Amino acid sequence: MGRHARRLRNPLAGAVLRVRRSRAREGRRRGGPARRAGGRGEPVHDAGRGGARVSPLPRSVLIVRLGAIGDVVNALVVAAGLKRASAAIRVGWAVHPLAEPLVRDNPVVDRVHVWDKAGGARAFRACLAEIRAERYELAIDAQRIFKSALLARRSRAPRVLGYDRARCKEQSWLLTRERIPARPAGPARHMIEQYLDLLEHLGLAREPGAPALPVRAADAAWAEQLVARIGAAPVLLNLGASKPANRWRPERFAELALAVSRRAPVCLSGAAGDRALAHAALEGLRGAERVHDLVGATTLGQYLELARRSRLFVGCDTGPMHVAAAAGCRCVALFGPADPARTGPWPAAEHTVLRVPPPCAPCGLRHCNQPRHACMDDLDVARVLVEVERRM
Repeated sequence: MGRHARRLRNPLAGAVLRVRRSRAREGRRRGGPARRAGGRGEPVHDAGRGGARVSPLPRSVLIVRLGAIGDVVNALVVAAGLKRASAAIRVGWAVHPLAEPLVRDNPVVDRVHVWDKAGGARAFRACLAEIRAERYELAIDAQRIFKSALLARRSRAPRVLGYDRARCKEQSWLLTRERIPARPAGPARHMIEQYLDLLEHLGLAREPGAPALPVRAADAAWAEQLVARIGAAPVLLNLGASKPANRWRPERFAELALAVSRRAPVCLSGAAGDRALAHAALEGLRGAERVHDLVGATTLGQYLELARRSRLFVGCDTGPMHVAAAAGCRCVALFGPADPARTGPWPAAEHTVLRVPPPCAPCGLRHCNQPRHACMDDLDVARVLVEVERRM
């Protein structure tokens, strides 16, 4: 097979090839040699450590952070920072449908562009047409993978900002025109701190306030009615996690729920895909009148409003944990394969992280590859209950 045939069979190689040809044409139009983005001769708007801005603030910015739920929550600090700098900046956000409720009606997001992957190429083109019609001056790839970088690049924004090569996946750094400077190796940094690097690059203050979240009257009314019906602010126990390795056993959640329900109402939460976990937990909760099963029964907006009215969240490293933390609900987070320094509830001082890390942690794996799932199995109910009661 020839090299051109291989390029056609590899969409990543084909897209990168098109970008390189585009840069070559751009260089010829300017009367000089083709230039690599960020190379000599092409201006890089690098604010550096001093915070002095090289270019004026853009009047319109597209943020591309398509998912997942927790990542979208944390990335909202970028939109909030732009709006703090100037309320006149028009902020757009490209997102997948699952996380759309977090940016729709959000006070720091003016325009939402939904890309539904289930719609295939037609949905991508429709989303891209919407984005191009807005004529954004700056597009930010906050996700650092190929599809997000491609959407930012094809937005036709004159400036396309992304991360340094070391922090990017799938060669996405090739598609950005500007890249924030690489940082020296060191301890893990929280994702919110890494999102604030984007603001620093633009010469803006690194103010890591709580991410802005939308308020919808219908969702708020639903949550108010639920709390009134159960009689008090509940403790949220979230059963699921998108990565199986991050999950705590459902029978342990059942034991914890039974103990906590003696002091406060308990709401079991989770996505529709967590119903099997809920069924396993409910087997040990027969007759527990103060435990309410909401797994798969709430929208993301309803869950957000319930978290605002809950006294505590208990669960694993998952999107609902980040939603609860951003909503102002204190969290007791159960960590195993993930590194809480990078993805723990924010800000760390207001929450508790419980973990019993074996030598293999943090591994970040989706599925445990060890003989036993020690990082989560060694976290026993008694230890979690002590911290929950202290926080209550």
